[in-house]
Amino acid sequence: MNEERNFAVLHFFVHFSIMGSNDKEKDGGDVVKFSELTEEQWEEWGPYLDTCILPVTGLNGTESPIEAGYRLEKLRDWLDGIEIPFRGRTVTYPAYHFVSEQLDADELRLLNGLCTRLRRQGFAYIVVVSAQLPLTSDKLPAADLVITPAELMEEEAGQVRSAMKMCVQNMWSVTQTQG
Repeated sequence: MNEERNFAVLHFFVHFSIMGSNDKEKDGGDVVKFSELTEEQWEEWGPYLDTCILPVTGLNGTESPIEAGYRLEKLRDWLDGIEIPFRGRTVTYPAYHFVSEQLDADELRLLNGLCTRLRRQGFAYIVVVSAQLPLTSDKLPAADLVITPAELMEEEAGQVRSAMKMCVQNMWSVTQTQG
């Protein structure tokens, strides 16, 4: 059985590499975006693309265009820390952009509901990423992992990427040892 799964995973990666992607990253690898999957690919690859990344920009409408651009760039850099090392297992959804300055209970309820609906689409894991908001995992129980400055407690880019990678690997390994 394990050999069958290994073959299926290998087949998926070979097939994905041949099919390619429109989004070539710095290291030349493919990153899976929601808009690049066909219905047939989702049917075939869904079991392997088990992790949904939900970016949360954290804009509140008071930012200048320059500041909004800066925040989007920072979020993109944070996403690179997950998308690139874990390509072939993750799908990045469109960003949830605007929230109130206080991030009230209604907005948290909306984000938790969104995580729940994404899980119903077949994702085993939901990872919320924000380079801006002080979100913590206790505020988003519907997410399996929340990656924010408040959770990571890191500032330097290299340390942030390393911490993100470790968090995602821990999320997957804890689930495997429990199940």
